[in-house]
This record gives sequence, structure tokens and C-alpha cells, in this order.
Amino acid sequence: MKVRRFVIKCINEEACLELLNKITEEVSAMWMKTEVRKNQLLIEALGMPYELKELRYQIEEIKKRIEMRYRPYVEIKASEFPKRAQVSVPLDALVEALKLMGYQVSLEGDVLRVDADFEEVVDVARKIKEVYDTSDIVRFRLPHTAKKAVAVLSVTLSMEPEEVVNTLLEMGHLREGDFKYEIAKDWKEMVRETIKVLRE
Repeated sequence: MKVRRFVIKCINEEACLELLNKITEEVSAMWMKTEVRKNQLLIEALGMPYELKELRYQIEEIKKRIEMRYRPYVEIKASEFPKRAQVSVPLDALVEALKLMGYQVSLEGDVLRVDADFEEVVDVARKIKEVYDTSDIVRFRLPHTAKKAVAVLSVTLSMEPEEVVNTLLEMGHLREGDFKYEIAKDWKEMVRETIKVLRE
């Protein structure tokens, strides 16, 4: 058994108190000592290492749900986004890029919700579109899902698309094909693994 201390920063004290209540309701029985100090929730928990790891994950998931209500956010019909933004990109790529940039994003049915100004969302969409339109390697040598991965990584890591492709080749996520590169795994998984390696 180990004792682990967590310091969770909240948007405000009210959000911290709500988070504490939700943790008490939703987290399975475990010895915990808690305290709220302004916009911080202090938790001291006793458990096995795997239990403490799971506890941290559960807390972060509950926190995300709560903070979506406290943060200003944009809510728009996904089908209307291209017209309003004057740019058309794969929405799953836009969502993935926004998540990697630290925004809370969800795409449920036809509703895109994100805790960012509309102009910021449009700016990210335009950068993705620019990668699609201006890079020859993206336009002519990548399959559809690989284009998403390269665009998302290029925008979130501020790397040239060609540099991203070389990195993906080195990591074994892309393979040389007869006419186009071939993708070795799911594009979102590829993005997550690449981000993890490059940000370490």
C-alpha cells in the first residue's frame, strides 16, 4: 500500500467543491483525506499503485465534465461549420488537433463543442487546410487517414509536413508503397504515440 498526494487545480473554488462532491459520489471506496484551498483540491489517498493510478484517471475525467460547464465554449452544428468558418476540413482531425492543443472538445452527433473562441477554432482549421493544400507530399503521396495524422501533427507541433512524414517513417507508422505511403495503424493511435515520443 502507498500514500499518494494529488494537487488538483480548478477554475475556481466552486468548481473544486463540486469536484470533491462528485469524487465522493462516484469514486469507489478508498481511504482519502481531502481539503479545498481556494482553487485547489488537495487529496491524500492510500491504496495499491494500480488503484492510485486509476484514481488519478477518474478524477481527471470528472474534472473535465465539470469544467466544461464553467468555461466559455463554442457550440456549433458540425454541418454548419464549413460555411461559418469559410474553411472545410475533416472534423475528426480538427477535434484531435484542438485536444492536443489543450482544449476540451467534443463532437456528439452533429454538435461540435469546444472551450475556445470561434476565431481560435477557425484558425486551427485554416492551418490544417493549409497543410492539405500546400504540401505535395500530403496531396499526392498519402492515403486519406495518413493525411489527417500528418496535418494534425504538423499543426500541433509546428513542424513541416515533410518532417512529420520522415518522423512517421522512422517510427514505423508509415511504410513505403508502390505509389503512396501505406499507413501501419489507426491514424489517431499513430498521432498519440508520435506526440508522446516527441514531447518527452
